[in-house]
Amino acid sequence: MAHKVPVGGTIANAYGFAFGNILNNLGAIWIPAAILYAIAFVLRGSYTNTILSMSSNPQAAIAMLQYGFLAMIVFGILIAAQIAGLTKEALGLRTGNAWLQFPFGVATWRLIGAYLLYFIVLFVLYIAVFVVSLLFIGITAGVAGAGGSGGKGLLAGAGIAGVVFALFVFCAFVYIAVRLSFFLAPVVVAEHKVSLIRPWELGKGNFWRMFAVILSILIPFMVVEGAVFWTVYGSSLIPPIHPGVTQEELNAFSVHQRQMLANSQQWWFITYPLGLLIGLIFYGLFSGASAFAYRAVAASDSSAEVF
Repeated sequence: MAHKVPVGGTIANAYGFAFGNILNNLGAIWIPAAILYAIAFVLRGSYTNTILSMSSNPQAAIAMLQYGFLAMIVFGILIAAQIAGLTKEALGLRTGNAWLQFPFGVATWRLIGAYLLYFIVLFVLYIAVFVVSLLFIGITAGVAGAGGSGGKGLLAGAGIAGVVFALFVFCAFVYIAVRLSFFLAPVVVAEHKVSLIRPWELGKGNFWRMFAVILSILIPFMVVEGAVFWTVYGSSLIPPIHPGVTQEELNAFSVHQRQMLANSQQWWFITYPLGLLIGLIFYGLFSGASAFAYRAVAASDSSAEVF
């Protein structure tokens, strides 16, 4: 039987791992991160030109989409390699120098398989909810239409029921997503298997504790990141939305956004290291939290990793 996730200890260890072990963490991810940023550097010119010419040349956007799926696959593999390496580091399963680890071993491919399975489950649930929602809307409209003078009352009741249903669906998705994903990486790395059942079992009775840990990471991170973006870009990030906004204002905002995109690509020597640091801390926080919580709730943490 799984034990409870220690909220305070998990949060403290997550931040301690992300910041106190930052050099070894960088060693765990530097190879896939270097590949990722090398690809971004090579493609930065064509990407920027495509984005800037989309309004006058829609075919450019269509051409870019042809490579979007391939880029998503490559970036997904590189990110999974980083998470696998950081999870191994957080679990204390690394052997040898942190900077000399091979990041594309069995654990990475198992983690990719686990994430694919996870997203397939969520997608199937989404389709099921979508179908049920359509049936609900159709039945409600039919009943209201047949209700004559009472149709408005039925529609009002259906509206309230729809809001309740939407809230229930949202909460259910959050619950399922947290239960399936929180222990996913540690299970793959430490127990050498692709499974959604094991993370679900470990999360039993721990949802609110896991949710609190996630919020303790996300909220400060989003506040700090938002403050950085606001300091750099200020109110230029906010489109003109006041009453009576003119087309000239919208066009000026669009031109300004394109200029910021071009500038960000020209300042790659600043934005790339900053992005690496943000990713290192962000992935480190979640890897540290899930690994510590896994140690606390799992029956044994002595599994040896075949990486």
